[in-house]
Amino acid sequence: MQNKAERSFPLRLQRIVDAREKLARHRRIATLAALALFAAGIVWALGETQVSLAAIDWRWMLALIPLILPALLLNAVELQVTARMLERDMPLGSAMQVTCWAMLANLLPLPGGAILRGAKLSSLGIGAARSSQAILAGGALWASLAVAVTLAAVLPWPLAALPLAAALGGAAFSLAWLARLGPAPFALRLTMIRLALIGLTILRIYIIFLAIGLPGNWPQAAAYSGVSVVGTLVGIVPAGLGVTEATGAVLALLIEASPANAFLALSVNRLVGLVTASAVVAAAGMKPRETA
Repeated sequence: MQNKAERSFPLRLQRIVDAREKLARHRRIATLAALALFAAGIVWALGETQVSLAAIDWRWMLALIPLILPALLLNAVELQVTARMLERDMPLGSAMQVTCWAMLANLLPLPGGAILRGAKLSSLGIGAARSSQAILAGGALWASLAVAVTLAAVLPWPLAALPLAAALGGAAFSLAWLARLGPAPFALRLTMIRLALIGLTILRIYIIFLAIGLPGNWPQAAAYSGVSVVGTLVGIVPAGLGVTEATGAVLALLIEASPANAFLALSVNRLVGLVTASAVVAAAGMKPRETA
């Protein structure tokens, strides 16, 4: 039988949904503005960096694809581990389908990826409250770890001590939340998967610098790896479109790097990821209804 906290969780979740729906009235305008920001940002970044097709090292650009595929696979494994934590089995192929469609669904002006993952867990017979909590706790874990990595790369010591402790505290809270939903070893597995995904993001951004011939280093790549958290938290803009890239440009100013380089690298990272996910969906003949 569900305890009082579990019974009340759907009510708290509904309040969050209601708050987001109030923003939905302005979401179409925000989406159009985000598209304009993204497009204008790319034009500006290309003008500032003077990058041309002839200057692109396609060997490095093609090297990004093998890095996107493991990221998709790790996201699928993460969903599979989450299901097992909640005492359900999910085939890896099914989890991969949900992962690819979730990435594409994030382009919609709603939290499409989270909705698909939550729906898949619910379809396995997991209650709505536990499914929602698992998705939210996993998201909080990712956000905390990503912010911690960015803070460690951006702020000097000991200035980084307090905010870094806060971020790690958030990660610890998320771990405890996940451990409350299922066996603790699964929560630790989810942490390792998230750290691996952050590592892949850093590597992709660094390779993008090499591919488009722009100056960049590992600390910059690590700093930019966590800016998608801001785009996700904004919520009203699909997949943080334009917001993530603009945040990276602002962050570049703080670390005395090129804002144009940051905006362009993050834009390429987004586009390569979407193209690869679309190709996997098309090649496998996946249909949205198959994810449920």
